[in-house]
Amino acid sequence: MQQALVFLRRPVMFLQEACCSARRLHHVSHYSTFLRTQCQRSPVCVLTPAPAPLHSLPCSAWLYSTQRSFKKVLKSSLDCSVPPVSVTEIRQYLRSKDIPFHDGYSCLHTPSLFMERASGSDVTEKESFSLFVDKTTGRFLCKETLVEGSWEDFQDCVEVMQKERQGSLNPEVLLGYPDSETELNEKEMDRREVQRIWSSSVPLSDLLEDDAQLVKVMFGMGKVSNATLKKFGVRFFKPTKSLVLPWFSGRDSSLRGLKLLSADCKGEGQVIYKEVTFPKPGLYHNLFGLHLIGHKDTEVVLTGREVDTLAVSQATGLPSVALPRGVSCLPPVLLPFLEQFKRVTLWLGGDLRSWEASKIFARKLGLKRCSLIRPGEPQPCPGDALAKGMNLNKILKASIPAAHKSIISFRQLREDVFGELVNKEQVAGVKWSRFPELNKILKGHRKGELTVFTGPTGSGKTTFISESALDLCMQGVNTLWGSFEINNVRLAKIMLTQFSQQRLEENLDQYEEWADQFEELPLYFMTFHGQQNIKTVIDTMQHAVYLYDISHVVIDNLQFMMGQENLSVDKFAVQDHIIGTFRTFATGSSCHVTLIIHPRKEGDDKELQTASIFGTAKASQEADNVLILQEKKLVSSQGRRSLQVAKNRFDGDVGIFPLEFNKTSLTFSTPRSKTKLRKVKGDAAETPEKPVKPVKTLASAERSPAEEGPKKKK
Repeated sequence: MQQALVFLRRPVMFLQEACCSARRLHHVSHYSTFLRTQCQRSPVCVLTPAPAPLHSLPCSAWLYSTQRSFKKVLKSSLDCSVPPVSVTEIRQYLRSKDIPFHDGYSCLHTPSLFMERASGSDVTEKESFSLFVDKTTGRFLCKETLVEGSWEDFQDCVEVMQKERQGSLNPEVLLGYPDSETELNEKEMDRREVQRIWSSSVPLSDLLEDDAQLVKVMFGMGKVSNATLKKFGVRFFKPTKSLVLPWFSGRDSSLRGLKLLSADCKGEGQVIYKEVTFPKPGLYHNLFGLHLIGHKDTEVVLTGREVDTLAVSQATGLPSVALPRGVSCLPPVLLPFLEQFKRVTLWLGGDLRSWEASKIFARKLGLKRCSLIRPGEPQPCPGDALAKGMNLNKILKASIPAAHKSIISFRQLREDVFGELVNKEQVAGVKWSRFPELNKILKGHRKGELTVFTGPTGSGKTTFISESALDLCMQGVNTLWGSFEINNVRLAKIMLTQFSQQRLEENLDQYEEWADQFEELPLYFMTFHGQQNIKTVIDTMQHAVYLYDISHVVIDNLQFMMGQENLSVDKFAVQDHIIGTFRTFATGSSCHVTLIIHPRKEGDDKELQTASIFGTAKASQEADNVLILQEKKLVSSQGRRSLQVAKNRFDGDVGIFPLEFNKTSLTFSTPRSKTKLRKVKGDAAETPEKPVKPVKTLASAERSPAEEGPKKKK
């Protein structure tokens, strides 16, 4: 299947600016040729003209046309050319055009532009407001016709209606450039695959009783009844032993896609679940169970897994839907489908990551209507609660409101404190898999923190941070890169090399395989390059956090943020302002910001220290973590580079460990024979120039030999 998809893809040219210009030039009389169809669009898209003949493309585009594939749906960069729109501007525009609207939780509700309402209709005024405009982005969706588009598209439609004196537009009016033959083949292939899997799968009630129970236990739904599974349309696909979770349209209950969930048993009884969606994840905007929601339902339980939705529905009878990508993301395109609910209870799971995601998603949905289920042993995820015979109604009644006016006593904090004590490993953050020594010092990568990273020019700061960020991204940390010093193509090439751990220019036959895997990572790039204004960058970061639930932003580097417009201002004051802005963003958005700053000029024989960071002391004061890439320029080969953690606000541990650079894979790896860290005494500048030897961190140095356990033999 995957090979067939790769084979069918053909080169496609992307010409965004030309398309935007054409759309404006044909604004009135030729609207049917430029307005775009967006019924099945990914959150980030690039306008795509009809494909040019192969012989007219540049040599680089067709040289390997039989092997290479170009994706139409690009999620690798954020379009910064479109200015953001505020909710105030949206309201002013609607009033100026005499368009009535209601103020919803996350959207403004207006009458649909694509439905002509007959006079004397029985539909109430409130129900006729079926077009939703996102307050943050301006994107719109008509729930009745499933037509969606940008704020510019909405304005174009209104202008055309008023100038043509029409009461409504045909839903097919948003015509874009016609799909190429390859794209049509891909869509047709996806549609056929969905139908093939669906028709070949069987309800669990049709399986033998023992087989059906084994399947239920395998997917953690041993107590879910066949009636509940039939109600949600869950089936079993025998060829791959996968659970089939359908995506039904909330409008007409038609089949729009599928998710295949397979289980794989690992060592020590651990079960790993794998998901495959049709269409691919970027276009899979399903709310599992949405087709069962009634127009008059005012309460819903939002879960992170389909199995949890089944458990909630069976045990409580309440409307429940599951997010398509679990706790990693709540796509804004789904918000209109949740507008009808006056109360939303978020029960995303039983771990700390689910709890953090619940608080972030509640901001999108509207804090006043959201309630949260605090994770813990007495309140596990719904599927586990049902399996243990717990009362799910009682757990739902114990939910806490997402919005608090103020915290007035420790009583309101004690549960949070207890949760951090019980889940200390989860509180420490996401662990690095490539840098275990970094885990020993920093304990993990945590949201809401500011990390300052510095190192000598040419020492490999960007290369190290790209691998570190890639490591986290591969574990599901949604990452946004702001590379102002090197362009995105070069950065992506470095990260792809680190991802594949080989020189792909020497293995071009493997490029497609690795590129397909790399494309599925939750990784995005800003399109900025060179000096940029801090306000523009922060607006883009906030936009990314809202759209893609970004939890890690990398800025490379601070010096490029100090634009030409501040020449008359003290450069240190400008730098302090920028650092303070990033600090505020990290805390307010619950997003980790890694900020690369060049150091002051030091002698080749001196190690850098915290005071070596360029500018005032504000950078090190505001930072939660300070990392220094030390390079001994007078030393060659092994032992030349090391990473020093000079500040760790989480638990105070600091230390240093060696790095080795692999030129073939462009990666830094710690020598496996040197698993312990070098203790740092006092200031880094006082550390003697000796070969790195295996000793302890500051934390382990304070322990007794009995607490350390047996030492490893060398």
